[in-house]
Amino acid sequence: MNNLALDEQLIFIGVQLAKDTSKKKLHEWIDIEETLYKASFEIPNDSRLFSLLASWILVHGDYVIVEKLMKMQKKKNSPWLVALAICAFNLGFHRFKRLIKKQKGFHFLIDKELTLSMISLKGEEDNFRENGFLIPKSILRLRSADALSPELLVKKNAQYRNRLLFGSSWRADIITMIERGVLTPYRIAKILGCSYEPAHRILKEYSLAMNKN
Repeated sequence: MNNLALDEQLIFIGVQLAKDTSKKKLHEWIDIEETLYKASFEIPNDSRLFSLLASWILVHGDYVIVEKLMKMQKKKNSPWLVALAICAFNLGFHRFKRLIKKQKGFHFLIDKELTLSMISLKGEEDNFRENGFLIPKSILRLRSADALSPELLVKKNAQYRNRLLFGSSWRADIITMIERGVLTPYRIAKILGCSYEPAHRILKEYSLAMNKN
């Protein structure tokens, strides 16, 4: 857990809500998937957030651990996380298909009547209707400029950096925890939401690899 506002967390994972000029090192643990998950619940209150998060996925979708998002969804379903997964799938990130599940009724990003009017004029985005969303074609604004580049994000976000090194996996996040000084499997598992076994095994492997004696 951390005490940062959601906007600050989004900026830390590379969503360009505002220009990030801060030079300070953040001590709070800000998890990529947890931040995306929490932000998805805010989309009904701010429709622009959907395009911003989708733009982030456009740039960084290869480095998301879909399994982590699936575990979060089991605790409480976020319809708009499903919509983001559909967007990711449409962009070619096929691992996100595992998150796609038909929602009850229809969800609208903007006013229902305006949505229907826009769809009648310009059509709608693929794969949304059959999963419970009506998204006019002209409403999504995907821009790589709305996400920090990998070259810049890797310099400020250790979790992201380790995913480039070790792949989008629990191993990358467990090693990030170890580097942060969390050295017991129980605490690692509790913070990350993974099971005890990989935390114990990877901590042991990391300790063995770093033993220079």
